[in-house]
Amino acid sequence: PYLGLGNYEAAERLWNDFPAAASLALAGPVAEYRGLLAGLAIVDTDGQPGRLAARGGVGAVFGAKRVKAIVVEKGEAPAFAASAAFKEAMRGYARALLASDGIKRYTSVGTAGMGDFQNMFGGLPVRNFSRGRLAEGENPLGGEALRRFIQERDGEGATAHACMPGCVIRCSNKVPDAQGRVVVSPLEYETLGLMGSNLGFDDLDAVARMNRWANDLGVDTIELGATLGVAMDAGLGDWGDLDFVEHVYRELLAGSEEGRRYAQGAARFGRALGHARVPVVRDQGISAYDPRVVEGTGVTYMTTPQGADHTAGNVPRENPGERSLEELMDLSFAAQVNAAASDALGLCIFGGSVTYAQKDAIMKAAALAAGLDEEPDAAAFDRLGREVLAMELAFNRAAGQPDVAPLPRFMYEEPLPPRNLTARLDPERIAGFWKRLER
Repeated sequence: PYLGLGNYEAAERLWNDFPAAASLALAGPVAEYRGLLAGLAIVDTDGQPGRLAARGGVGAVFGAKRVKAIVVEKGEAPAFAASAAFKEAMRGYARALLASDGIKRYTSVGTAGMGDFQNMFGGLPVRNFSRGRLAEGENPLGGEALRRFIQERDGEGATAHACMPGCVIRCSNKVPDAQGRVVVSPLEYETLGLMGSNLGFDDLDAVARMNRWANDLGVDTIELGATLGVAMDAGLGDWGDLDFVEHVYRELLAGSEEGRRYAQGAARFGRALGHARVPVVRDQGISAYDPRVVEGTGVTYMTTPQGADHTAGNVPRENPGERSLEELMDLSFAAQVNAAASDALGLCIFGGSVTYAQKDAIMKAAALAAGLDEEPDAAAFDRLGREVLAMELAFNRAAGQPDVAPLPRFMYEEPLPPRNLTARLDPERIAGFWKRLER
């Protein structure tokens, strides 16, 4: 009975049939017909289906297996959580997070704060990655503008919000409409970049509405934004045309022939159009860091087995041209090791400034959780990250994927204003990247 429903209606109906305290994970309507945009939407503590496990088409796997939802009616903490030593370790970690200036910045403006930096830096995606800056001065889709927007409307809005019970970083938000009712939670930097500036929008109300549509569909806003950017670049819709985006939303929701073409993602959609400017690596849409300027993250795009995924190892603040390719590869590799270990341990990567400064303490807590008698050495965190990367690389090699994938051709040919740089990340010069696993 839940098939065909958008995620907001599906959640309401499930809570009518199951306890109101149940936790839900939803495969949206695009997942049902195996659209590659699809993720798995996790409902947060306020009942918003806005936490997407999204990149790589994971929702399509659930659709292929005819799974519409996962309902957890009751859970209990694992035995190790009652350990006094484990509790003290976690309290110490939480105290360190709360004392960190970097974490305080996340709590203040959320991930959208990166939009202010990238707008200034010139690495923001604008109109299908044709420019790197949305506005001179303040970014109208940045963290400072978003914070004021929420505060001025008051009501149900919140500038700091926990994504899950126990979160102390609270970089999430709740974005209200003009009447103070929540439109969407959260509105993140990647959505503001790919669904906002990348599509020619500079209006927070418009991006919040589009974010809600994406959540209702259960799709990745990075990949959807990249796909719509290709469509607008090819003349199928005008830049900043909210009616066009709503039309695509309704076609995706209905699973029409047109909707299913969009549901295949930027790479396949672009190839079907024969369009030259398609921002993908390994057929995955590039996230909101243009690699012509944000070069360290560009190395990650090209080398991570996951394709253009900044969360695999983000290096967002290195000034372009100031580092050699070898230095950029070292920075990307270190970031990928840290991200892989954090993911394996279930740690939020936004706590990295604290996590990576006390890796030995983190691994001691992990040993307590695993019930290990021996105490790990200080290098255990990095060793874990390397082991994860080695498995990912082995999987991709077995699947016939190259160790290094190129950036889109247009990024090597078109200078990106305002810095007017082209990509210097040549795959042949980066070919030895994964030898670092052997060191």
